[in-house]
Amino acid sequence: MDSPTPGNALYLHHSPEFSKGMIKQMKDPGLGSKYRPGEKRLVNPDGSFNIHKLGAPSNLRDTYQWLVKLSWSRFLALTFVIIFGLNLLFALAYVAIGVEQLQGNRPGTFWHNLGEAFFFSFQTFTTVGYGHIAPLGKVANFIAVIELYVGLMVMAIITGLLYGRFAKPSLRLLFSKNAVITPYKNGKALMFRTVNLRKSDLLEVSASVSLTMHAKDHGEEKRKYYRLKLEIDRIEFFPGTWTLVHPIDEHSPLSRIDLQKIAKEELEIIIQLKAFDDTFSQHVHARYSYLGSEILVDHEFAPASYVDDQGNLIIEVQKIHATQPVN
Repeated sequence: MDSPTPGNALYLHHSPEFSKGMIKQMKDPGLGSKYRPGEKRLVNPDGSFNIHKLGAPSNLRDTYQWLVKLSWSRFLALTFVIIFGLNLLFALAYVAIGVEQLQGNRPGTFWHNLGEAFFFSFQTFTTVGYGHIAPLGKVANFIAVIELYVGLMVMAIITGLLYGRFAKPSLRLLFSKNAVITPYKNGKALMFRTVNLRKSDLLEVSASVSLTMHAKDHGEEKRKYYRLKLEIDRIEFFPGTWTLVHPIDEHSPLSRIDLQKIAKEELEIIIQLKAFDDTFSQHVHARYSYLGSEILVDHEFAPASYVDDQGNLIIEVQKIHATQPVN
């Protein structure tokens, strides 16, 4: 893409259709207009923006947001490490002052004493307190008081985080791994599909799709953004799948690109979905994007649903990605 010749992305910004206003450029949606060679995609497959901030001051609210957004596996692993690590530290403190200050404990080897101190520490930390071991002396009681305070705080924070994670509404959509360009009516169309993975009802779902590519503007590489008009950009209910269709007509910026070479184009198609979650009574959002290399030309989606013997519509979720060449 070194020169604005017909068939490549640079030609779009210099084409007669663009200058006449047939292909309208949209304003920067907030992702920046400056293009830097070597940049990765703007939106990651998980919907997050590919932007990393260095030197930004952090506070406790940022930590809370980070913990709420962590995956469940990482969150559970982190809480386990914190609770286990704190109890191990307090157990070492009890061993350091002498296990004879723990009434009811039978002194033995170091590992035996550490194990007994760890179990007592865990019972104190969680306020269980079975009672067969109790602190004896001011130093042991002081450590137990500190541990009880720390345990109450940690458990309260973890409980709050669990509530925040369960109460936080979010879309759980699965997008097809590839978009396709397929024959449609008297021309071609860009299509991709998504499925609602939750059992919650999604209402008033709307979609916005944009195309970004770079071109030279007054000798400087700039990102250009174009709105891709959808045949249907809003549905009232979203219980299953939705195939979104962008007809590639004379008003589409994709009509100025050689579709057979789209895999080599440095472009990105960004999708934003907004819906009303009936369970939480709140609006939720989801994002996804496709690079040029993730668009299959002259392919179509294979069927991903069927009707069973009882008349129920069955959606085979894993077949949402299935494509096949156009005959």
